[in-house]
Amino acid sequence: MSAPETIRDIQYPEHAVDSAVVLRKNASGDNEEAFVNEIQTNKDEDKKWSWPVHIAGLRARLRCPVTLVVITDDDAVARWAAKPIDLGRGQMVLRPLVIGPARIPRMLELADARRHPALAALSVIVHGQSPESEDLGRVAIRAAIDRLDAGDGRGTLLLDLITAFLDANTLEDLKEELGMEVTRFSDLAQRNYSMGVERGLEQGLEQGLEQGLERGRRQALLLVLGARGLVLSSEQCERIERCSDTGQLEDWLRRAATTDDCDDLFGE
Repeated sequence: MSAPETIRDIQYPEHAVDSAVVLRKNASGDNEEAFVNEIQTNKDEDKKWSWPVHIAGLRARLRCPVTLVVITDDDAVARWAAKPIDLGRGQMVLRPLVIGPARIPRMLELADARRHPALAALSVIVHGQSPESEDLGRVAIRAAIDRLDAGDGRGTLLLDLITAFLDANTLEDLKEELGMEVTRFSDLAQRNYSMGVERGLEQGLEQGLEQGLERGRRQALLLVLGARGLVLSSEQCERIERCSDTGQLEDWLRRAATTDDCDDLFGE
C-alpha cells in the first residue's frame, strides 16, 4: 500500500527556451495565451523530454494556454519535431506547432515583402540556395533597401541575412543588376561592423558573461518551481526578475529543490 509522497529530488534539463511570447488582454491585463519558440537545426531527442517541462512550468506560472512553436529550415527535422510527444498512456499529448520549409513562402510579391521584410529575409534564409531563388532574392533585397532609404537601421541587418543566405552565383547576378544599391549597403555594413567591434567587444564580453549567469540561474529557478507545481505570486515573480545577484539566485535555486512553499523560498 502506497501513501502520498512529495518528490524532492527532481532532475531537470538544463536548457533554456529560445524565446517566449505572451499575449495579454487589453482590458483586464490577464495572460490570454503564450508561445514558446524553439529554433531547431537538427534532431535532438533530449528536447522531447525537456520541452514538456518548459511548457508545463510556463503554463503554471502564467495561468494561460501555452503552445510550443518549433522553427526549422530542414524538412526532416520538421517531420521529427511534429511527432506528438506522449506524456502518459496517450491521455496527455504535446503536439508542437512546427514551422518548417513547407510553411515558409518560396516567393513574395514586392508589396508583401515591403510590408513584411522580416518574412522576406526568413524566406531567403530557408530557400535562398534553391535554383529559383533569384526572384525571391531580388524582392527581399529591394524591400530591405527601402527600409534603409526610410531611415530604418534594421534594413542593414536584413540585408546581412539576405546576402549571407543567397546562392553565391545568384547574389553576384543581383549585385550586377542592382548596381550601387547593394554596393552602398556593403559600405554601410562594413562601417557598422568595424565600429561595433571596436566599441563593443570588450564591454560585451564582460557584460554578456555576467548577464548570462543571471539569466541562466533565473530561468533554472523558474523551471524548478514550475516543475514542482509551485506557483509564485506576481510580487514574487517581480522579485526574481529584478534580482541581479547571482549568489542570491543560486541560493533560491537550491531552496527551490526542497521547499513546499514559495514563501519559504524567500525566507518569509
